[in-house]
Amino acid sequence: MNYSADFLLPIKLISIEDAALTRETGSSKRLTKTTLPTDIRWVKVLEFLRSNNLAPNSRKLYERELKRFLAWSELHYHELRPRHFALYKEYLRDELRTDVGKPLSKSTINASIAALKSFFKWMCYTYPDIIATNPTLGIKLEKVPLPPAQSLTPEQMEQVWSALELLGETKQRDTALVHILSHGLRAGEVVQLNVGSFDGKLLFLPDTKTNEPRLVPLRKESREVVADYLQLRSQQGEVLNSLSPLMISHHASYKGERLSYHGIYFAVEKIGEIAHIEDLHPHSFRHTYATDLLLLGVDPSHARKLTGHQSEKAFRRYTLRSEQSAAIAAYYRAIGEEAE
Repeated sequence: MNYSADFLLPIKLISIEDAALTRETGSSKRLTKTTLPTDIRWVKVLEFLRSNNLAPNSRKLYERELKRFLAWSELHYHELRPRHFALYKEYLRDELRTDVGKPLSKSTINASIAALKSFFKWMCYTYPDIIATNPTLGIKLEKVPLPPAQSLTPEQMEQVWSALELLGETKQRDTALVHILSHGLRAGEVVQLNVGSFDGKLLFLPDTKTNEPRLVPLRKESREVVADYLQLRSQQGEVLNSLSPLMISHHASYKGERLSYHGIYFAVEKIGEIAHIEDLHPHSFRHTYATDLLLLGVDPSHARKLTGHQSEKAFRRYTLRSEQSAAIAAYYRAIGEEAE
């Protein structure tokens, strides 16, 4: 066969920018779609999200912020350096805007940086062959004043108990729910509770936000309310075992199934509407519990153990209030007056 230059066919360039490749086979043409290669960086993000015991809201936040970072930078993980994260922080602070055109708050910027720090710490531990040194270590968070604890007043708690009496089908379930939330549990922790998590006196939480098991002692009244709720379900014909969900849904589409994270929020919002308490949410009871523990004189280290706060700094918002109350009481004692 003649392979001389005169014999070779002319080169024809075919554009693949439109993600289609035309191949000629005899007299027919076949159109074959081509797809972009999978971004291996996102594969690692998905692995990170699956391997960590994140609350639903935390998972959404991490996923959103990591996706935003990957859209900003095309560099692979081993190519990233501290200066890139400094530039990204400037981008968040100076260029990015909310839907209403406002700059991102310091708290939002910190949430984004915290997500990156958590992910790259995991990457260094899991894939040291890809990243030997964590490039986010030198990136500082924005200084944000510690927000005050959003505790409910005794009067507001009375309004909540009164509102529960006005409920219909969900009365006993929601009463038990509020009693449990009033012992400092996060909504995500309540979702995971099974009948076997309650031994008649304590709640055992094997999976928590801090990945540390926790025991939560319940008040006598709360123990009785939870026990009555479970007894009612048994009387209604439900067969309970240790793996049965402690809280169940009354929604028509999910009746009898485990009460979801959003179901808990919906139930509490409904109670807030009846009680005329604006913006009542499950975490309101957690704030109230932590504050009350300290006002009762419980040692802060013990209080942190009961609430499952890993960060002493985050818990500081509660100690500030108790210290202030103690200082005010000491002042009135010193001048011979009674504090109102």
